[in-house]
Amino acid sequence: MDQTLYKKKLEYGVASVVGLIGVFFVYQATTIRASNEAIGPQSMPMALAIGLTLGGVWLALRAFRGKVGNLKEGYGFLDSNLQRIALVVGCGALFVVTFWLFGYFVAIIVGYVSTLYAFGVRDKVKTITGALIMAIVMQWLFMGIMRLNDPKGVLIDLRPFTNLISGE
Repeated sequence: MDQTLYKKKLEYGVASVVGLIGVFFVYQATTIRASNEAIGPQSMPMALAIGLTLGGVWLALRAFRGKVGNLKEGYGFLDSNLQRIALVVGCGALFVVTFWLFGYFVAIIVGYVSTLYAFGVRDKVKTITGALIMAIVMQWLFMGIMRLNDPKGVLIDLRPFTNLISGE
């Protein structure tokens, strides 16, 4: 396969994923209560979502114009470990399902642990400690400081407990 064509296909794939994630987050940002302020709780998530969407469009246009650059060794999937790729994609899917079922806090923990596992980290103490610290910091930052929407999980609503972290 022509290496330039291969790289263009990869760039289109990356552009599609980035664009779809951006569109999904634009939709999610529209679910955040709007306020009368010029810059309210919906502003930052919407700006990031639009940025992602535009980034996907930019990547696709770059690939369309053939501005993909030279193929470097190790780029793409030709030399990749397909099992690791599947595990990383699975980590993202697991994060989304966990977020939906249990909410943000548990999803951060599960996502962090599963991603470390996918990359070969097997130290249980460091993994669990890191996951808990990451979840607490992210909960405090996004829900406490930035006041983002913290949707409840479908199975369990942990917000009464996580509100202790975010200060609500």
